[in-house]
Amino acid sequence: MRADHAQCATFPALMCGSLYECLTTHPGRRVRPGALVYAMGDLAQSIYFVRRGLVKSSVVSPAGEELILRMHYAGDILGELCLCTGRRREQAMALEASDVVELLLDDLLARLRRSPEEMLEFATAVCDHVGGAYEKLRSLSFDPAMGRLARELLNLANVLGEPASRGTRIAHYIKQADLARLVGVRREVASGLLNRLRERQLIGYSRKSRIWVDCDGLQCLVDAIAPE
Repeated sequence: MRADHAQCATFPALMCGSLYECLTTHPGRRVRPGALVYAMGDLAQSIYFVRRGLVKSSVVSPAGEELILRMHYAGDILGELCLCTGRRREQAMALEASDVVELLLDDLLARLRRSPEEMLEFATAVCDHVGGAYEKLRSLSFDPAMGRLARELLNLANVLGEPASRGTRIAHYIKQADLARLVGVRREVASGLLNRLRERQLIGYSRKSRIWVDCDGLQCLVDAIAPE
């Protein structure tokens, strides 16, 4: 996917339609960086929509180890996969100042019953998330750490890319620790892998700066190390 189509990819399921319009105009709340949108074990009585900012959903082990399940950007929904259990199985935390909209389950169901169009929009968004979860499970099971990191950087560039003087720049600052949690490795491992990619000029960054990515070069690397 080219960088100039990144905005389209940011809205995979809700780009058009009345449900998207409802969520963009519904009253929201500001969430400061590092604050939880919801915690594991909370009652699951609503879904959330990211109107602005960056939010991660993750699971945390009793020992405090964290695995990031997904990054949620402007236009994405989250919290929908916990509605059948009544409790949050993961937590959601803002990585930067964010604006989120909460839609109660009763209100969501009422809208979906009235509108087949909105039902399709919501089902498409849920299927997109489920498909992403299956791909993450496959990658964690079979891909080497470098392949997982390169693939995640490509995904971030595809949905958040903006043209840069060199390559495609990811439009949000993402810490190395969060990249490590996204691919399921220790921070020092992620740091070493990022340095190797930078030495090969496939990515570039400096301290507390956004990463630029050579998408074609990274794709070649992913293809070369993909398991047969």
